[in-house]
Amino acid sequence: MEARDVLARTPLFADVLSARQLDELAARSKVYDVGKDRVLMTEGDFGTSMFILVSGKVDVTVAGTRHPLREVAMLGPGEIFGEMSLMTGARRAATVTTMEPTRVVEITKVALENVLTHSPELVDHFGAVLARRRAELEQIADDEHANRILGIRTDEIVAAMRRLFGRG
Repeated sequence: MEARDVLARTPLFADVLSARQLDELAARSKVYDVGKDRVLMTEGDFGTSMFILVSGKVDVTVAGTRHPLREVAMLGPGEIFGEMSLMTGARRAATVTTMEPTRVVEITKVALENVLTHSPELVDHFGAVLARRRAELEQIADDEHANRILGIRTDEIVAAMRRLFGRG
């Protein structure tokens, strides 16, 4: 029930999915606790899931040549991460580490596949969110790493999502 409540409060899903689709996605999602100073995802890895923070805080960092490790965001309850890699098949653009005991909902590619099959508008909605995220990163980025992760256009994001999830 907790996963369903979290999904229903997350605009990315609540604005597009029906109650039945939210139930289905929640049933396929995992909720779990993670201790302080744990890495939830590592820059450069392939992503097979995304996360919604239920409680706690995470630090989002990227590596670069001028800045060995650079914080790009601190995320709290209700925020999502890992969606770019999951939805496009690209490698993780950042490392995410818990700053305190944290509870998350993990949504895997497998969990999303059936929902996306029956809700193609979710692909377009995800594309808009990913484009917004890319724009936010552009504002704070100042090294070559940013150029590597930001070189993809919105239409390319949606096309990659459709290929990855078999929708185009």
